[in-house]
Amino acid sequence: MKKDVVCPHCGKPYSCFRNPAPTADVIIYEPGRGVVIIRRRHTPIGFALPGGFIDEGEQAEEAAVREMREETGLDVELTGLLGVYSRPKRDPRQHTLTVVFTGKARNPDAICAGDDAAQAAFYPLDALPQPLVFDHAEILEHFRQALAGQRQVAAVQPLACHHLPDMNAGTDKSVSSAVSAAPATSSGHEGEKC
Repeated sequence: MKKDVVCPHCGKPYSCFRNPAPTADVIIYEPGRGVVIIRRRHTPIGFALPGGFIDEGEQAEEAAVREMREETGLDVELTGLLGVYSRPKRDPRQHTLTVVFTGKARNPDAICAGDDAAQAAFYPLDALPQPLVFDHAEILEHFRQALAGQRQVAAVQPLACHHLPDMNAGTDKSVSSAVSAAPATSSGHEGEKC
């Protein structure tokens, strides 16, 4: 939405835009285990796909990998693009636009809640916890359709040549080395906070 305003300092008119906030979500699915779902620590409280806001200067793919590591401890490889979801009321906090990726966990046994996730675990697609917040029930239905061959998943470019800050060391490293820096310790109990 465009809004014309006047600069309080110089008096010149300018246009201000209110755009949707970009986010990225990831669906990690393993046959026999299910899909990774987190229980959110903050409002809106409920269950959701791992994901979050894309930082300034960050690619959607980088944000997806970073958010997975922060919320689940999983080192992921993105395998596809399920879709882009932008319905204005999909997030009760503000208008968001999310890019939903599919991925593969390189270390699925290391699942461990972190950051703003109170719990992280695999759930069977036919027994998902409730309530699912945002539009994640619809997104997961689209994923079920993709598994059944009724919906396409687009290819994504690998991130090997891009950079992602290493949250532990505070220095830039390649994505492949940064995401492998996931916490080495685990409580040993799937879904519990480390």
